[in-house]
Amino acid sequence: MTSINAFQTNLFCEDLDACTTFYECPGLRPVFRAPAEGPPEHVEVEAAGVRIGLTSAAAANRHVGLGVTTSASVATEIVLWVADVDGMHEAALAAGATEVVAPLDSPDDRLHFSWVRDPDGHRVKFVQKR
Repeated sequence: MTSINAFQTNLFCEDLDACTTFYECPGLRPVFRAPAEGPPEHVEVEAAGVRIGLTSAAAANRHVGLGVTTSASVATEIVLWVADVDGMHEAALAAGATEVVAPLDSPDDRLHFSWVRDPDGHRVKFVQKR
């Protein structure tokens, strides 16, 4: 049986530069880009041992014919556990995000959270333990 050595989520983006700027905002650090020279078509950012790949939808279709389409109606989300939801939410908006749900507390008051959409429409949730 084969073991899994690492985990990565890839998001296909229409505007790779805007998505890269957005994901660097909450402290995800860039760890890979391709091609190494010239305009990037794929960028990977990482934090807390998790890597998020940001791939140009156009490049994915051009290079390997994936048939990728992007849409703001995607039913997935990236969840980032942070120390300050309110600050992260404001920083995300300043970095080009669109507000979905402003910061609020969970009904049992154990969590504080908010939702935004990145510049390409991917849903991102910020969560903080109370």
